[in-house]
Amino acid sequence: MKKTALLLVLFLFCLSSVLQAQEDENENNYLIGAVPEKDGRVIFSKEFNLPGMSNDQIFDKVQNWMEKRLKKNNNVSRIAYSDKEKGSIAGLSQEYIVFKSGALSLDQTLIKYQITATCLQGKCLVNIERISYIYQNDEKFPAEEWITDKYALNKNKTKLMRGYAKFRTKTVDLVNALFANAQTAMGAVSTEAQTSTKISAITDKPDVSSIPAIAESSNTATLSSSMPGYKQISPDKIPGNIIKMLSEDWMLITAGTNEQFNMMTASWGGLGVLFGKPVTFCFINPARYTYQLMEKNNSYTLTFYTETYRDALKYCGSKSGKDTDKIKGSGLTPVTTPTGSKAFSEAWLIIECRKLVSQSLTPEVLSDESIKKEWTGKQMHKMFIGEIINVWVK
Repeated sequence: MKKTALLLVLFLFCLSSVLQAQEDENENNYLIGAVPEKDGRVIFSKEFNLPGMSNDQIFDKVQNWMEKRLKKNNNVSRIAYSDKEKGSIAGLSQEYIVFKSGALSLDQTLIKYQITATCLQGKCLVNIERISYIYQNDEKFPAEEWITDKYALNKNKTKLMRGYAKFRTKTVDLVNALFANAQTAMGAVSTEAQTSTKISAITDKPDVSSIPAIAESSNTATLSSSMPGYKQISPDKIPGNIIKMLSEDWMLITAGTNEQFNMMTASWGGLGVLFGKPVTFCFINPARYTYQLMEKNNSYTLTFYTETYRDALKYCGSKSGKDTDKIKGSGLTPVTTPTGSKAFSEAWLIIECRKLVSQSLTPEVLSDESIKKEWTGKQMHKMFIGEIINVWVK
């Protein structure tokens, strides 16, 4: 008995040591150098190589990426300056970073920043700067007084300071995600082996001083900046048998925003390619409450679950969000994707989509006579085809 107790103590001690080491290693990613400063200003900078591409080709790719990225945020974020001849683009963005979200509490801050890009022959420099925060409806705090080494690290620069740490870590995560997204959109080769937020050492660095400071809007958005517990993958790496995942395991279709969203259980749909884009397709009856939110919003998520959550999916398929608190009833935990769509943290797979095509079905279009007979006189579903813009897997 004593030997068993001793082994248990040793096991718990080792486990504690491993967890502490992992925590320390993770914190090291946010220590000295994680937030670069230039002439007293916080400027995250990254250069991307695009060999063989002209200035104009790179400009078009960057502008397309920036337009899509900012449009996903909200109506406030926008491209505010564009000069193809100079190869310069600048945009304003603002979104919510969520630190902690619970049933009765929400800790978040509005972050505002400017993205600037300068396109040269075969390469592009992207800067993220003029970062500021509005926290708990208080005054605006610039990043220079909030997340720099001077404020966010202890005297010995070995630990993150409580209070400042969450702003620093979430900002670094957001910047890394932005750079990774830009690299994918441009098909670029990074000048570094891994994505880094340190200022790139660039020879013949372009002059970005001509890009003007852009006036900010007072409106706000409702977005988060990360997906804790998930790994982002490309659409062609989605695991599993989609036929089984739908017909046997089911999925949730979730549409809406933080202010109003709803989920419904579904077993009709699939994955494929349309217009050269990876897509999903699903079907919703206009009588469903989720249908209204799908019509109203441009993005939505398809989420998949293990057998553990079968009862939750049954509940979501038998209750209406019109008159029921389905979040409370299902026991699922809402999360917000970096681009503002709603999903649930219990899902093992989250597929985020942007509406591409929507088409109402009628019995007349059906070729199978038995199915046509079954649906004649009934209200049929509407098909939604969505471009896959993000995939996360646990």
